Amino acid sequence: MYALRVRLRILSLAVLITGICAAAALAAATHGLHTVRTFKLAGGKTKQFAVAYPDALEYGSATYSGTVTVLAPAASERGSKPSLRKVHVKTRGSIMGDSSYAATVQNTNSAGTAPVRVEVVATTTLPAGVGG
Repeated sequence: MYALRVRLRILSLAVLITGICAAAALAAATHGLHTVRTFKLAGGKTKQFAVAYPDALEYGSATYSGTVTVLAPAASERGSKPSLRKVHVKTRGSIMGDSSYAATVQNTNSAGTAPVRVEVVATTTLPAGVGG
């Protein structure tokens, strides 16, 4: 009985170590580089915002992606509070031969409202052992 418990503990410890090693290998498998820029967009305006990918086109096996987030105005902004539901991302994606990430954003709030902030993040994902 005692020998069985010892074997089970050794087996569970081996499974735990294997899981930790697999998680570490997965985390080391890719390396992401990010460029973050925040822009202002006044009410009643439509504008395209572009952010260059870090290390764009330097590595043939790299992948590129991005995100767009609409944020409330900064506390110091003048004007009435805008509705974030009236701000729409019309287009998003890579531009200029995959060297930049861009988004076209439309703010349909009235012209007197405070400008919303648009955060654009361009991400380059490098495979393991490349750049950094």
